[in-house]
Amino acid sequence: MDGFEGFMRTATGHDPYPYQARLATDGLPELLTAPTGAGKSVAGVLPWLYRRLVTAPETTPRRLVYVLPQHSLHDQLYERIGRWLDRLGRADEVGLHNVSDGGWRRHPERTAILVGTHDLMLSRALMRGFGDATVMAPVSFALLHTDTQWVFDGMDPHGPALPVGVELQRLRDEVGTPSPTATMWMSPELSLPRVRTTRLDIDPARYIGGLVDALTAAHVPGTQTIAVLNTVERARALYAALRQHGRDALLIHPRFRPADRRRLLSELDETGTDRIVVSARALEAGIDVSSRTLLTEVANVTSIVQRAGRCNRYGEHPEGGDLLWCEPPTGGDPDATRWLLAPERQPARPAAPVRPALRLPELLELFDTGGPDIDVSPWICDEADVTTTVAWRDGEPSDESPGPGWSELCQVPLADLRQRDHAWVRDRVDGHWRPALAGDLRPGVTVVLEAGHGGYLPDEGWAPESRAPVADLAPPARTHTVACVAWVGLDRHLMETEEEARLLLDALPGLPTRQRDAVTRAARYHDLGKCHEVFQEMLRASGGDFPDGLLAKSRAPYNTGRSRRPYFRHELVSALMLPDEPPLVTYLVGAHHGTVRITVRSVGEEAPFLRGVRDGDRTPPVALSTGERFPARSLRTDIFTTGSWTARAEALRDDLGPFRLAYLETLVRVADWRSSARHDGPVPTAPATVGTPDRPDSSGTAVVDEMAEPGQ
Repeated sequence: MDGFEGFMRTATGHDPYPYQARLATDGLPELLTAPTGAGKSVAGVLPWLYRRLVTAPETTPRRLVYVLPQHSLHDQLYERIGRWLDRLGRADEVGLHNVSDGGWRRHPERTAILVGTHDLMLSRALMRGFGDATVMAPVSFALLHTDTQWVFDGMDPHGPALPVGVELQRLRDEVGTPSPTATMWMSPELSLPRVRTTRLDIDPARYIGGLVDALTAAHVPGTQTIAVLNTVERARALYAALRQHGRDALLIHPRFRPADRRRLLSELDETGTDRIVVSARALEAGIDVSSRTLLTEVANVTSIVQRAGRCNRYGEHPEGGDLLWCEPPTGGDPDATRWLLAPERQPARPAAPVRPALRLPELLELFDTGGPDIDVSPWICDEADVTTTVAWRDGEPSDESPGPGWSELCQVPLADLRQRDHAWVRDRVDGHWRPALAGDLRPGVTVVLEAGHGGYLPDEGWAPESRAPVADLAPPARTHTVACVAWVGLDRHLMETEEEARLLLDALPGLPTRQRDAVTRAARYHDLGKCHEVFQEMLRASGGDFPDGLLAKSRAPYNTGRSRRPYFRHELVSALMLPDEPPLVTYLVGAHHGTVRITVRSVGEEAPFLRGVRDGDRTPPVALSTGERFPARSLRTDIFTTGSWTARAEALRDDLGPFRLAYLETLVRVADWRSSARHDGPVPTAPATVGTPDRPDSSGTAVVDEMAEPGQ
């Protein structure tokens, strides 16, 4: 392979542009501007990958986070990157993930590429991940801010997220991260490609009909025409009108379920088709497609340039392409791009809008996942773009059935969802499905709708007015699952977790000795609290030939017991058993399930219990194979209720910085997952319920499906 030229030729079949080759030599800059259609997606991935794998692995961040605008479809880019890795023979070496796939969190030492839209990425970077479990927030936060190269594809389409992304990089530089993290912003040159530009005057009173007439007149038989509108609602209306007029049309927008979205993108990849493609802001970044004629509503500057780049993109039409533009019927801010589309009407480019910014005090407040449930959507997207996730089931969802999987989910506007009935959510306290209340409907939550009440059409996506029944895509009940297949003693589990922590630290060099020691000691002590009689009773509750001595894990199928204190948190007990350890060790022990962190509050229980622990509870003596002895102890929970725990945790956060502290939490948690996985294997299972789960979490509180933490 001949340098980067050979590397790229192998991956893509094309030679690099000079600017792409410079990136492979010099590294990624903060700002990259290139003409639309000049391979920015390639430039955002392959130069980094070449440096990471070939020329500069020690100085190149091990994770690439590729961020597309919220309304983009990242499927095509994800598949393209996968093909590049396959052709390079690196698919086993480099992890490729949708950001919603939590598997990337299990391997912080691995080279990885994460692809997703800015709402999913930045909500996780703010520790309030849309569609992500709260207990997993610190891990996502830590890895996105450590040893990571961010690449934002596009500027204006990210809206309020643009200043937040800039501010997060400034905070990383100011506060410090365990390993360097950088950001590159990619933007198209703010000029139109060589196309003929024509303004259309569409009567607002018959706007959709006027668009049909204009497209019918402009469409060249035997070629593809693209119409890009600013809202899904207008795109659906135009698609329906074109079909009524007998036109071959294809509708593309973000509000489809994954299988339908992949099907439509596959059809979009078909070349030489005589048709009209109707889209709503989904073809602006990360999509490689071309047309002979393109119609666009006036939008922000970058969107217009990106859309125009899909007109005669490859120069396949020697006579040139036609770009038609019109003002949407609802007005908006058409002057934002008149300077570009019609410079004779407005020669000066208007000033960029003022966006809200994020500062360190807000970030520190977000770090406390036990505090108020702060809505981060104003920092990420405009109010009209706030979405949530829905799935459809026949009838009320059952605790015995699997939770919604990725293949079922559809992004929908939060405002639309608030107008529907027969909606269910999982209760955040007890895990049971229940009817959704107004306060449950917030950005990123997963909601189940009654399939018989409609709301979705395979060729149109989210269709709130439709009453046609929706196909229930619930996965079949599992006949096998992965669970612990051995009785694991407490001492053994602690020693194995410490061993995994040391292996992980060896693969991730660079931490100061004090922090390395804190991670290994926390790994050794993290589950001491499982000695509590409540936890030991739970492990033995389902019977079986359990051994003598303190246990850490029970063997399937005897791991279906429930704690008699349903909110019991063994890690809170672990922290209380270590009064003489340094505060960092005690904090990491308490935080190893993402629940006992900065603020610790009762949840669904009454005094005298705090997370299932009673003030005055006694723990038995514990002896470790290291020779360490922990005497019987009476537990005092007042360090949590009086605020001294919170004060110490905040001092650690402020001393180390939020990015470093979350990273140390993550290392202990990953070590715990890996040591637990040593004893996992496939076992038959009955349908999961909250009372008899596939596998209980390590606290004894039953969890199922997406609520479970990996490797427990």
